Amino acid sequence: MFGAKVEFTVLNIEEIACTFPQGSPLADTLALWQTWADDKPAPTWADVELYNMPPIVLPQTLVVDVIDQGADFRYRFWGTDYTAHYGIDETGLLLSNSIGPSFVEATRNQLQAVLDRQAPCAFDVAIRAPRTGVVQTKINLRLPIMDTPREVTKILTATLFNETTLSHRNRLVEAFSDDIKRKEKSPVD
Repeated sequence: MFGAKVEFTVLNIEEIACTFPQGSPLADTLALWQTWADDKPAPTWADVELYNMPPIVLPQTLVVDVIDQGADFRYRFWGTDYTAHYGIDETGLLLSNSIGPSFVEATRNQLQAVLDRQAPCAFDVAIRAPRTGVVQTKINLRLPIMDTPREVTKILTATLFNETTLSHRNRLVEAFSDDIKRKEKSPVD
């Protein structure tokens, strides 16, 4: 486990459309959320059946309780793949005490978008891990849960992680740099 002073750095965050290829794990998760919601704007926590989520997504899932309309968030569920990626289990902990200021701010902004819209939101995120230099890229599909009508009380995040290291990326750039230079110099066909 990482010590208290270890901080993850968010390198980039971009909101993306909640449209995923048919049959993909995030498309299946969004369809399941819509089933749980039935004819309501969002499901209640009692409607949510985490065990029915796609098996690849469940360990990459978070659930937060919304505290004081978004003043903070408490991790109700922290999937095992999150523990593997970040080296810490934050179940029961507050976002405000999480793994670095840029992580807290980026997460809070994503959760706030769900609170404001009361609708699913998706984000493409890149985070650099301390010590290892691993850049973790992921897509977060953030889904509202409304135990009180017209109020988001929890947010379920289904994530798909990808991973590459900075050194690996640099080696790839170097390996293909001659090809890139040749392509830039070649006449237009």
